[in-house]
Amino acid sequence: MKVLVVIARGLQSSYVGCYGNEWLATPTLDRLAAEGIVFDQHLADHPDTAGARRSWRAGIHCLPALPAVPLAKESAHDLVKLLRAEKVSTTLIVDGTHPLPADFLADWEQVKRVKSTDATPLEHAMETTQAVLKRLAKRDSWLVWVELATLLPPWQVPPSFQERYFAEDEEGEVEEDETDGEDDEDMDDVEDDEAEIDEEGDETDERTLTPLIDPAPGFVEPAADVTLARLQRSYAGAVAFFDAGLELLLEDLRKRGRLDDMTVIVTSDRGFPLGEHGVVGDFRPWLHDELIHAPLIVRLPGAAHAGQRVGSLTQALDLMPTLLAAFDVPIPPDIHGHDLAPLVRGEVEHVRDYACSGLSIGERIEWALRTPEWSFLLPILQAVEDVPRVPQLFVKPDDCREVNNLLQHNQDLAEHLERVLRGFVAASQVPGRLNPPPLKRLDG
Repeated sequence: MKVLVVIARGLQSSYVGCYGNEWLATPTLDRLAAEGIVFDQHLADHPDTAGARRSWRAGIHCLPALPAVPLAKESAHDLVKLLRAEKVSTTLIVDGTHPLPADFLADWEQVKRVKSTDATPLEHAMETTQAVLKRLAKRDSWLVWVELATLLPPWQVPPSFQERYFAEDEEGEVEEDETDGEDDEDMDDVEDDEAEIDEEGDETDERTLTPLIDPAPGFVEPAADVTLARLQRSYAGAVAFFDAGLELLLEDLRKRGRLDDMTVIVTSDRGFPLGEHGVVGDFRPWLHDELIHAPLIVRLPGAAHAGQRVGSLTQALDLMPTLLAAFDVPIPPDIHGHDLAPLVRGEVEHVRDYACSGLSIGERIEWALRTPEWSFLLPILQAVEDVPRVPQLFVKPDDCREVNNLLQHNQDLAEHLERVLRGFVAASQVPGRLNPPPLKRLDG
């Protein structure tokens, strides 16, 4: 088995065409989706840099607990160690502009750190990946894991990719992108401009919008239309640039006849808040869709199961057992994740009844529980100076933007979801097999 994993750090699923975006062109990701399997409800369980990577390597929930509660014992199992024990070659390629935890960098057979030289980090990472894959051409069993930080600010994006989302027609409206990646030759020109969140620029005429390359984490007013537009369009340019960089890699594999010999997985550790709920970046642990709903696209060898969509709930920690199964390595019985292959083959309808997430930022903690029909957000710990944040309940999938809190109209349901969520977090702290509390079906 040969597996290429591409991690687009901070990629919001709502900015990808195959996940419903209609104004941002992502032809490479969309083609990959057409040739592969799209997991529509893939959720981060711990959407920060360290937590996501513990989930990927250990296959267990690492939800933040209250300060008085001891953390769960570390998993005895590790994806990279288990693969290397079975003689699987493992290579990690890292965009060095944004650091990763030291424990994630450990134990790989080879680690290549990519830094910006005369090209952007994305270009350098794609060239390094191509070289690694060529070196592995004669090997039958390998995992190449690529960590890209293109979507984390400051956004190092050539002007051509930004300009398409700041271009204007005669009426001052942004033109839709119709280039479908034709600007690849411009990938050497990097926009170096940096800016803070503009708190006073919202009286600027829309036709003079400029990119906001390096937004500082913080609050942004929901009425700050110009600032939000600058943020979202700047991010869109970064997504388009990532899509073009991925195309260079995949097209090289196609031309050399190697793409159908491997599994390609594209996913993210989390999304990136762009003011949808009043915050930008890593500022509050608010587990809304823009943060926890991550893309997961899997292209199997020979494009098997092409065009399939999986609508059941999956989570980041499922990647570990899925990869172990792909390499015919036994899955430890006491991990929390699930092999997703039975979902693809139609052998099971779902692998979990509900999904749980948790995040801490500073002294603040929030937990969330997601079912196919509901999203329940539970603030656990807040700072003294915070405006109190209340529990929230949103209907899914109708309220995709999570703007209508229906908790007051569904008190019984909310109380049940809170009990289940608290019980799940407690169960996840216990070493060994996960015994999650059952979820009753209640009418909202």
